[in-house]
Amino acid sequence: MGPEEQKLIQQAKQGQTDALETIFRQHVDGAVRLAYLITRNWATAEDAVQEAFIQAFRFLDNFQEDRPFQPWFTRIVVNKAKKTKDRLDRGHLPYEQEDVNPHGIFIPEDQALEKESLDALFTAINELDDNHRLPLILKYLTGLTEAETAQVLGIPVSTVKSRLYVARQRLKKQISELEGSGEGGL
Repeated sequence: MGPEEQKLIQQAKQGQTDALETIFRQHVDGAVRLAYLITRNWATAEDAVQEAFIQAFRFLDNFQEDRPFQPWFTRIVVNKAKKTKDRLDRGHLPYEQEDVNPHGIFIPEDQALEKESLDALFTAINELDDNHRLPLILKYLTGLTEAETAQVLGIPVSTVKSRLYVARQRLKKQISELEGSGEGGL
């Protein structure tokens, strides 16, 4: 953690609301995108992130300042999103699946994939089980390292590497099948 982030965390621990607000602004967009990729519903993702911030700020005194904030907070977001998704899957939340901004990521126009290719990629990612989908999302869409991904998921780095390898192989196979069927491809 850099000195500025460390100072911000210290101020937040002292209850300075402007520091808490700054932390919120720095992490809210990425947290909602991550939660959406887990829950596949914007309203549910926003609820999960709100719960994650409440928990993070409530237990900020337990945060070890010599460690980076991002993986610690990401773990809270992942856990809240998974719990919220489980409640949604059991029918306890009245939200419907949404098609607005279905991928939850911003891609600059000059680097944008064709919409069909992006849809095919996210369809393939969504077909993966959580054990393989979550490490993929955390590493490639959230930008965490393999070590940070392992920390967030509470598994060894070797398991993260193995799951990423399997996930990439499955994605290659699914996408090549889509290309072969003429439904579009990457």
